[in-house]
Amino acid sequence: MAEPSSSTGEKRNERDENALTMLEVLEVEQELEEDANAVLGGSDDQHCTYSRGYVKRQALYACITCIPAESAPEKKGGICLACSYHCHEGHDLVELYTKRNFRCDCGNSNYPTKCTLQQEKDPLNSDNSYNDNFIGIYCTCKRPYPDPDDDTDDEMIQCIICEDWFHGRHLGDSPPSTNFSEMICSGCMTNHPFLQHYLGYSVKCKGSAKESEMKEAAKEVLSVENESKEESKEEAGG
Repeated sequence: MAEPSSSTGEKRNERDENALTMLEVLEVEQELEEDANAVLGGSDDQHCTYSRGYVKRQALYACITCIPAESAPEKKGGICLACSYHCHEGHDLVELYTKRNFRCDCGNSNYPTKCTLQQEKDPLNSDNSYNDNFIGIYCTCKRPYPDPDDDTDDEMIQCIICEDWFHGRHLGDSPPSTNFSEMICSGCMTNHPFLQHYLGYSVKCKGSAKESEMKEAAKEVLSVENESKEESKEEAGG
């Protein structure tokens, strides 16, 4: 019997390497299902959430077809899951994951058409907060995601305060994502100085330049607060 040629063996090995087992397929499906449940949760795909007011947390989308980022950068809006299906089907939508304390904007004064699910709405939702995600750009690099000009394999991590998304490589000396469950970006740490008091509870790379910078920032905040307390005591004593 003739022995199999080396080329036949190489082809077989290549097929084996590229083959997916049923277990791997099921694991991928389960991961996708878990991601969908995390985003959509108990979302209603039939009724606009506007009547529920500023929803504590819900999945949102931005419609670039109705509010083009290039022609109207000052206008921003977010729509709920149901409106993405019923009012913006076939439109260019940006998935925003979830945002908190947000009221559906679909059909308000920033949109060219009325909401088909609930037409009576205020012209604007003044208590909504918007960031660059609503025009399809993210991170400190201000790039879209996925980025057609960047094929670097990197994950996006959301700040729990501003709720912007950041590339892992643009967060500085950050630890692996498996070592923490929540992230606060450097911008929010600067804008909310009280957070410096909690640096001792954070997860960071030991000996990194970022760690040294954060420690110095914490010392400065505490120094200013101590000076303020001393001045208050002197004024009270005087």
